[in-house]
Amino acid sequence: MADFESNVNWFPGHMAKTLRKIEGIVKLIDFWFEIVDARAPISTQAYGVFDALKNKPRVLVLNRYDLSDPFETDRWVTYFSSNYLYVLKANSKKSINLNFLNSLRLKKKGSRFFTLVAGIPNVGKSSFINSVCHSKKQKVENRAGVTRDLSWVSYKNLELCDTPGILPCKIDPLHSKYISYLGLIKSEILDLEDLTLNLICDLYGVSMEDSRLKLLEFAKSNGYVLKGNELDTKRASGAFLKKFREGKFGRISLEVVNK
Repeated sequence: MADFESNVNWFPGHMAKTLRKIEGIVKLIDFWFEIVDARAPISTQAYGVFDALKNKPRVLVLNRYDLSDPFETDRWVTYFSSNYLYVLKANSKKSINLNFLNSLRLKKKGSRFFTLVAGIPNVGKSSFINSVCHSKKQKVENRAGVTRDLSWVSYKNLELCDTPGILPCKIDPLHSKYISYLGLIKSEILDLEDLTLNLICDLYGVSMEDSRLKLLEFAKSNGYVLKGNELDTKRASGAFLKKFREGKFGRISLEVVNK
């Protein structure tokens, strides 16, 4: 693993406000969906809301499983299954079926389930709701911090509460690295070139020196060149990260189940 250190303890005011609002409606909630990224399901867990929702049953959603190693994702399903009502593999670019809820013997208030969708920023909470509802009810952008307040969506016998992404106040360094690789925090607080060099080290098992050479090769082969024929490593870094996050280098899992 590359030695990556970055201060990503990003906890803006709206996160604290969201936590207070969640605490205010927790008695209303029958169960909740925890959305994680299937490529790093430990690092992307919703640690920031665990205390507020610890007594509520939860469904784990391994989102973006279409970008993760399918073998490792299946191993994660087995790993998590004993601690959740259900573990769902999801591709939020496609419709999601929740028929499995009928077999879970969930208690509900009246004729409808009240459920909450939570996770860290940009992990796909709003996209998940849109895929469940087969519509574009929630605003979605490929950047962190778009959802800024609680919002309710009705669909069949569900009342779904979309929530802003919440990070824990303190983040484990390894978790910090993986959520940075996946673009789940604001890019403005990161050095993208340093991040890319560390990602290349981890992906290919090479030294930092070789990582720099690979980035230069990527910049040259993709035409990222400045005046004077100098390679534009800044633009190349952004392009490399984008390709990785979109799965252009193949289905990759950053975290694997320990044997």
